[in-house]
Amino acid sequence: MVAMSLFIAITTGLLTVLTARLFALSMRRAAIGQHIRDYGPDIHTYKKGTPTMGGVVILIVWSLAMLITHLLFALTWEGIFIWTSGIACGAIGLLDDLLSLKRGKALGLCARHKILLQTVIAVILFLVFFEHLSAIPIAIPFSAGYISLPAVPLFILVWGVFLATTNGMNLTDGLDGLAAGTTVIILFVYLLLFTLPSIRMTVIPLIGILLGFLWLNFYPSKLFLGDVGSFALGGIVGGLALTTGTAFILPLIAGLLVIETLSVILQVCYYKRTQKRIFKISPLHHHFERAKGIDYPYLVRSYEWPEPTITVRFWLIEAFLATIGIIAILL
Repeated sequence: MVAMSLFIAITTGLLTVLTARLFALSMRRAAIGQHIRDYGPDIHTYKKGTPTMGGVVILIVWSLAMLITHLLFALTWEGIFIWTSGIACGAIGLLDDLLSLKRGKALGLCARHKILLQTVIAVILFLVFFEHLSAIPIAIPFSAGYISLPAVPLFILVWGVFLATTNGMNLTDGLDGLAAGTTVIILFVYLLLFTLPSIRMTVIPLIGILLGFLWLNFYPSKLFLGDVGSFALGGIVGGLALTTGTAFILPLIAGLLVIETLSVILQVCYYKRTQKRIFKISPLHHHFERAKGIDYPYLVRSYEWPEPTITVRFWLIEAFLATIGIIAILL
């Protein structure tokens, strides 16, 4: 089993490196690249034009791996649910990316339209998989206890998980390799804790794919995830949490997403109330970047670290929080 897992991870990883290189090259030749906002502090102007929508590569290679897995072993509902979650959420991100490219600036779907589409996905998945989801006991952190939820609270949980993971991953995807590396850590947690074949055969190829993608996505990135990638990864993480009954422990397992999201919420709320900022820039990872054009005060002291340093240190934070999440499940 270990040898097979390594073979799958290595094969999907190498296939991703090759496919991603070809995809990035075709995007460059077509002059299709990342748009950078032309307002606010100058932190990422040099990244303008970098090929984007690399999430398309991830979803294609992963879908191929899932198809082969299904033909050989027959996927159970868990694998189908996780795959559908990733594809559906990725479709929202793809629409956002395409609108941004069409308009020629970093302006795709508005927030309310994203939330509306995410809600539609949550409703459809809940209705289609209700019988399975309602049968899963939900783990209570730091205890051996489990609870089951009736239909309405369960839907609220499903809806909340998808909104939190997709938008949280999207906010986290602001530095080269940060979102992809964070997802790898989260996937390793589920690989470690759950021996269910359908979970393992879903997670193992994806780990290989993301490691292969990081070969191009780490600083200096040759290919960005795009919203199609960050939304898809968020949907996959949400699907994993719901199929394994770990939704209440997810804030620890995916703790970095929570931190990034809270930094934005705090920044916006504090600014609306006081017209002042807590952080130099939010989400939090931008607070630690070198930035030009900062002509306003902020509360938290800033450290101007190189981008790879920020990425690796945030990975370490995620690994630490994920470890606490493992403890929360095992106790």
